Amino acid sequence: MVFLILNGIVAVSLILFSFAIDSKSSNSKEGNPLVNTVLFLASLFIMMAITIGFCLFAPQKLAFTVGKLTYMLMAWFCVNNTVFAVTFPNYERTKVGYIVQWTLNAVAFIILFFIKSGLTNISITSDGSFQLASGYMFSGPLGRSLKLTWFNFYCDIFIFFAPLIACVMVLVKAENSKSSLTRQKFLLNIVGILSSMVIFLFIRYSSIYQPMLRTLVFVSFIPETVAFMYAEKVNELWDRKMILRTSLKFIVKYLFPSLLLGLFFTITWPLYGKISFLFFALFIVETVVLLAVWHLAGQFITKKGWMRDSRYEEEFAKELSSINFDDDPKEITQKFFDCFHTYVDSSSLKILVDSGDGYLQFVYDSSEPDEEKTLGRNIEMNVEMFDKLFNLNRHIVFRESISSRDFSLASVRGAVISFLDELESDAFILLSEGRHVTGVITLGKKGSNNIYNDYDYRVFNNLYSNFFVMGYYMKNIMNESVVGTVNREIKMAGQIITSIQENMDRVDTPKVDVGYLMHPAHNIGGEFVDIIRLTDNRFIYIIGSLSGKGIAASMNMVILKSIIRTFLSETADFKMLVAKVNSFIRESLPKGTIFSGIFALMDFSTDTLYYINCGTPALLLYTRAYNNIIEIQGDGHILGFAKDMAGIIKVKKVRLAPGDIVFACTDGLVKTKSLRGEQFGKARIQNELLDNKTYPSDRVTQFMYDALSRFASAELDEDVTIFMMKYLVPEGGQA
Repeated sequence: MVFLILNGIVAVSLILFSFAIDSKSSNSKEGNPLVNTVLFLASLFIMMAITIGFCLFAPQKLAFTVGKLTYMLMAWFCVNNTVFAVTFPNYERTKVGYIVQWTLNAVAFIILFFIKSGLTNISITSDGSFQLASGYMFSGPLGRSLKLTWFNFYCDIFIFFAPLIACVMVLVKAENSKSSLTRQKFLLNIVGILSSMVIFLFIRYSSIYQPMLRTLVFVSFIPETVAFMYAEKVNELWDRKMILRTSLKFIVKYLFPSLLLGLFFTITWPLYGKISFLFFALFIVETVVLLAVWHLAGQFITKKGWMRDSRYEEEFAKELSSINFDDDPKEITQKFFDCFHTYVDSSSLKILVDSGDGYLQFVYDSSEPDEEKTLGRNIEMNVEMFDKLFNLNRHIVFRESISSRDFSLASVRGAVISFLDELESDAFILLSEGRHVTGVITLGKKGSNNIYNDYDYRVFNNLYSNFFVMGYYMKNIMNESVVGTVNREIKMAGQIITSIQENMDRVDTPKVDVGYLMHPAHNIGGEFVDIIRLTDNRFIYIIGSLSGKGIAASMNMVILKSIIRTFLSETADFKMLVAKVNSFIRESLPKGTIFSGIFALMDFSTDTLYYINCGTPALLLYTRAYNNIIEIQGDGHILGFAKDMAGIIKVKKVRLAPGDIVFACTDGLVKTKSLRGEQFGKARIQNELLDNKTYPSDRVTQFMYDALSRFASAELDEDVTIFMMKYLVPEGGQA
């Protein structure tokens, strides 16, 4: 009964495990072959449990028939695994492969069901021994001398001979593979198959002393199934340290508990085996205690550095965020490379930026000490390749993945490999503003000769904003051919930043009149208005201010404008867009940077304005129906303080009618003081708006600024940004 329950437990565990594999599978609609393999193995344990049950409680003939069917399925499973190993990783089968597979399946069926002496008896004796009888293959003296039964011959074919042939074929494929990772996967499959053979032999000879162990024979197939699973998901080369760590984990987490359970079973079975209830109770108690001790020991060991996986994201992110862009450019680029070299193990790093004439210009190369030689090089920009990568929403590409595993990139495989070869790199990070390439960061081979794997991809994707900031710095600040040394050519930098600041989409609809004014107190600043077209009827409006003044604030402003457009290409949810912007400000811009303003989404098809208040000082709505102005901003949360804004920010909405006006501004308009120390305030803003509401939006914003200048009676010390959207009255209507 115990062995029946054990087979059932393993079967249920495998079925649950198959669901976990299937949920994480990225294979095609035909299904993941590994899931089918696990389910097939689970069915073997179920059939063995049924066989044991029939041997105990059903007619012997029925038990014998079910037993033969169980062992036939065992052979089919072995053939299936052999084919799996040979066709891995593409699982493409040929006609010859199908013929061989079904020929072997037919051989198993014939031996068990048509050869009379193939399998002659399956039963459980009164003393609890599992009996499996088979006749000799050869009669007479030859048969007695060889002692080769049909069943042993049957096992030799399907457990040893066919898998060994498969191992040879896989070894040949491994030798011919150009990918180190693929070779490792092949070798892992071979190790799994050989391990299953060893365990099968162990169970076969152990069953001489405890015949019931034959009912656990399918446990021998678990190692190769686990190996197949790891071969499919592994994405990094295993060095000696990793192999040692993995082996120790296997011993501690699996082998050691299994040996203890086996030892307990060996000791208690002769004493309590005949008292099934007592034995079963003791076995459950021992298992629970062992699992509890194992769990506590596992937690303790995992905390030890030498057993912890090499995961570097947290420290890597911290070092990237600590880069001070006020330092000397050489120190900045050196620290940026040191971050990759220390944590990612990249042997080299290159940064290229768009030169504006169809070429990518080198601005940094860790392998070239002569800066003048670096700046004098460029390569032609492959626009078609970058466009295809944008279509696939891929900003990060690794040589290994595009060479062997990532079929989604098949259309650009040749171009990407040529690009990486030209730059002597194994990975690149594509920097862009929307669909416009601004730069590329390339990484050389890892010092350990390992590959860039899925973990690296996740880290790079999470820290993309940090790389974008570095790319922007290299393109617009460090590269003297673009803006010159900031201290010497601040005027030129101001012109460039102002042009970027005023670069926004045109609202081309007869429903509204949009006007805005941006007036920095010191030539350039961190305030801005941005209008982004989503569709003909949907636009994003952003009005706000980044903390700080001068060139530093303006640089942060331009970076933020660019990254918002990048986020829009990846994020369809309005609220999540603002949450991502908050994370970017907090983690990627200089420490202490904050944003106060408003994000608004205008849907002209429904005349609805959706908005999120991010600490705007004034958001006013004039309603024509009541000829009145009200504040609609409510509570707001400045971006850059809280780590996670998704649960804090709220989306509000308001319906607009012809003649209604939406007005927003930054602190400079509200808080500017007169010579007497009196603030301009919201009351004056409302009065000016009511007095001038019939004028076009551009003129109203200018009137508002002129009124502020007269009120201050001095040069303004604060940046001022004003935005106004006026819903137009249809022709013939009354204002």
